[in-house]
Amino acid sequence: MSDLLHDPFVQSSILPLLLSVVAVGALHRLAPGRLLAVAGIGVTFLAVFALVVGVPALPPPSSMGKLFWSVAGGFVLGVVADAVGVRGRAGSALAAAWLAASLVWIALPALDTPAAFATLLVLLLVGACVVFGRVDANDGRNAVASAAVLLALALAIGGTALIGSSASIAQMALALAAATGGFLLWNWPVERHGWGVSGRVASGTAVLLAGVLALYTQTEAAVLLLALPALLAERLGRRLPLPDSGLGRAAGGAAVTVLSVLPALIAIGVAYLLGGAEASPY
Repeated sequence: MSDLLHDPFVQSSILPLLLSVVAVGALHRLAPGRLLAVAGIGVTFLAVFALVVGVPALPPPSSMGKLFWSVAGGFVLGVVADAVGVRGRAGSALAAAWLAASLVWIALPALDTPAAFATLLVLLLVGACVVFGRVDANDGRNAVASAAVLLALALAIGGTALIGSSASIAQMALALAAATGGFLLWNWPVERHGWGVSGRVASGTAVLLAGVLALYTQTEAAVLLLALPALLAERLGRRLPLPDSGLGRAAGGAAVTVLSVLPALIAIGVAYLLGGAEASPY
């Protein structure tokens, strides 16, 4: 059993998926309202990080250590904000401020070239798009669409990192994707939970992982921009001729997820070709 838990494939797929299903379900039972269950994604990500990488020291000596504590602080912030009723653009602004501060903190040691500054600027712009996205006044709808975007981004980062032989980043990004999959399972075929500030922090976690990948490895991280059309998947999904019924909404959620993942697969394919079409040793 111990050997199974230390298998990289299990750590980045089966384990976070199962943990997320349990965490989201437990929060669904224990927490009032529809917004706190999404924090199960963050709980799962931090638990898998502690298992795979370890709990970093404070102050953290590395970019991955800063990532862990940034995410931990962000999810505490998100849970408190959702619990007290921060909604809509106010919640997005709060998540965006957390994400910007975390990105700058992680990037500071690498900001020694114009290219690094340009990378940070792109990350901040992408982060703003990801965190704000489509904002509802009560954050009570479109959790499936938001989670599908996070799933796509995490898959793109994990696949690109795996091809670039950045093993720890790949494992954590794929674990984030699997944790998001657990949340999606709870919200299909019927959407049960909202997204809230905790969900926006989860989306920001993918941007932080992309930042570590782009700033601290030699991986062709620019290909991740090819995954950004996933942000448009919800709009495309609304154009599908589906009935306004339970079956239609279930089909719409599945369609939006597929439409979100397709750009991520393209990004991974381009990264594979740019990497000389060689398999990662991991």
